[in-house]
Amino acid sequence: MFLKKSKKTYKGKGYETYALTESYREGGKVKHKHIANLGALTPEQAEQIRLVLKVQKSEDVFVGPLQHVVAKKHYRFLDVAVLDHYWRHFSLDAYFNHKIYPEAMAINRCLEPKSKIRIKDWTENTALPRLTGMECPGEYEIYRDLDEIAVAEKQLQQHLYQQYMKHGLAAEESYFYDITSSYFEGGKCILAAYGYSRDHRPDRKQVVIALVITPEGYPLYWRVMPGNTQDVTTVKELVKELKERFGIKECLLVFDRGMMSAENLQVLSRQDFTYITALDRDEIKGLGLLEPGFPELLGKEWRENLEQRRFRAYDNLYFREHNLSGKRYFVSYNRQLCEEQRESRRIRLAKAETFITALNENLAQAKRSRSEDSTKGKIDRQLRNLNLHKVVTYRLQPLTLKSVGPGGKEKKINSFRIEYTIDETALKKQGSLDGVSCFLTNSQSLKPEQVILAYRRKNKVEEAFREIKSYLQVRPFYLTREERIRAHVCICVLGYLLLNTLEEQLSHLEKPLSGPDALAILGRCQLNRIGPKGSDTYVESITEPAPEQLELLRELGLSYLVKAKFVDQLLEHSAM
Repeated sequence: MFLKKSKKTYKGKGYETYALTESYREGGKVKHKHIANLGALTPEQAEQIRLVLKVQKSEDVFVGPLQHVVAKKHYRFLDVAVLDHYWRHFSLDAYFNHKIYPEAMAINRCLEPKSKIRIKDWTENTALPRLTGMECPGEYEIYRDLDEIAVAEKQLQQHLYQQYMKHGLAAEESYFYDITSSYFEGGKCILAAYGYSRDHRPDRKQVVIALVITPEGYPLYWRVMPGNTQDVTTVKELVKELKERFGIKECLLVFDRGMMSAENLQVLSRQDFTYITALDRDEIKGLGLLEPGFPELLGKEWRENLEQRRFRAYDNLYFREHNLSGKRYFVSYNRQLCEEQRESRRIRLAKAETFITALNENLAQAKRSRSEDSTKGKIDRQLRNLNLHKVVTYRLQPLTLKSVGPGGKEKKINSFRIEYTIDETALKKQGSLDGVSCFLTNSQSLKPEQVILAYRRKNKVEEAFREIKSYLQVRPFYLTREERIRAHVCICVLGYLLLNTLEEQLSHLEKPLSGPDALAILGRCQLNRIGPKGSDTYVESITEPAPEQLELLRELGLSYLVKAKFVDQLLEHSAM
């Protein structure tokens, strides 16, 4: 049945009338059967009748008040789809034999980190099963996948290296290396041990994580080691791995001063590796690279004084090159860094004095006797945390207090008063090299500016650790089996790979965004299931992409993710 419109002219004036008409076939010809005259209708009335007739023909059409249409379920879509695109970009879908949980765990780290036992439920509430064409097996399959990931860790790293070469992401042949630590909450693990904690949790056992990345931040190599591993002992094994597993014969390795030792530098040179690192303050003094009285040169006329002593300007620092035993040293002075370090020391000193004043007040009001060892331990820890244990000296003066108990009996309380002094000589010594750094390389071809810039770019690996530890939440560990811990770190590194890939693309935009900010914008576009209230009937559609989302996808080259041709494949009862 349909609405038939007729036009008539009477006395030179046109009229439109409508009638309900039904089509039928007779003798192979289509004929119309007149059902009822409706007379003249407004365009709105005619459209309403057409809609009613359409409802009569189709079960999928709903007519009713808007408030009767409800959202029945939402699935994370656009943020997951973008990260899935980058997962496929590095052929990780093929590497993991098209298993859903490795990808789900890595994407989950980027969006909403969950415990492994909750990954199945989380994944089922995203569009990932539709994007991959895979269902989610039982949650115990997650742990089987983790065990396989741990066993194949080296093969995964080689796969990524081959992908970087394929996409031109390892062309510079220079890499940044650093290590960090991550602590445990409960449980026992053979890797867990007490050691130097970069999380400031010396009370917790930890593991040590080594990481090598490209200058653009792509992870090449990582390794989980016992928590008491010393930085300086890791370089030999790293060189061996780079040469044997990745076939890297020559490269530039940039690493922190904590891994610098004469033995490590010899190992690198023997293996034809070029290195860039830095010296700590004691090593700078020991080499005699600065003339006596150098701190006195840094007053008001500091710039003229340095230029007179062959220092050259580069960016925001002044440097001077020294050649000793085939190595090149670049002593530098950064005025801004100097002032920041002096201000930091002033603030730390004020914190120490505030701490001692507050502790003295507490000791003076003690309700029970205080232990000398315990009080000293508290002071020593605070001074060491503030790096003022060589600057502030103190002694505990006995203090006797009296207290009257409930029965009126007088009680003697042994407490203390802290008397302290600031050693001005030690304070001056501590600040004598404020703003001073020294870079070291065995390269005879790199320009000084290239050496300094390369070491500065080392902060990329420090940023990687910050993202892995904070945003991707690698810590604390609740797992206990060694292979599960290694696999968890692998998953976090893969999550970082996806996030870094997105951020690299975002860095080229006119108005750069951070990866988390971009994912937050994209995450507002969901896959929605909607239908009449109280009915099992539903259709699916994605949230209408906002201009901000469309522009972001266009700049990333991912507009296809919201095109009907792509989206329709993902929907049940498509409303697109």
